[in-house]
Amino acid sequence: MNKEFDYVAFAKNFEATNGRPPTADELDNAKWEHFGIRWHTPEESQAELERINASYKPTWSEHLKDALSFLGRGFFKALFFVLMSPLYLTMLFFNLIKSAIGVFLVWFVSKFMFGLIIGIITDVKYGSNLESNPFPTPFREIIDFILGKEFFLNALPNFFPHPVLDAWIIGIVIILLALVATFSKVEEHK
Repeated sequence: MNKEFDYVAFAKNFEATNGRPPTADELDNAKWEHFGIRWHTPEESQAELERINASYKPTWSEHLKDALSFLGRGFFKALFFVLMSPLYLTMLFFNLIKSAIGVFLVWFVSKFMFGLIIGIITDVKYGSNLESNPFPTPFREIIDFILGKEFFLNALPNFFPHPVLDAWIIGIVIILLALVATFSKVEEHK
């Protein structure tokens, strides 16, 4: 790129392309663009912002970071909003119901699928008699912890093998998901 802007060369090129001489504004804009500076009209700026917003899709980690960041920055603020605003209280109530349904659905489906996968693996590798299979001890202990000790006897997973621990896990996850759904600043991009 040359240091100096050649007005005459630009004018000749412009006239050859457009069939008319450039206006003073077009010359001025060409001079600035020569040095890497471009002036945008408000309409062009708005169109560019809309193009950027339409193409931007937050990653899963950005969603998670933004959703969980409210725990550090505003738990008491959220509590104040819930107590002072009927709208937030209503939103929290319905989000509690939705998150409870979601958590229980994921809990049961994941336990069933885990049991099904483990059952298929043991059936293929060790045979269908689950009671006397030589399944390795460390894996058997982990499976007994997750699916209950009766899993290898009757091939049915126990959905709550540790009722107190399971209740605490389910309760905490339901409350966290409801609070995140109510107070998260993450907007859905359609």
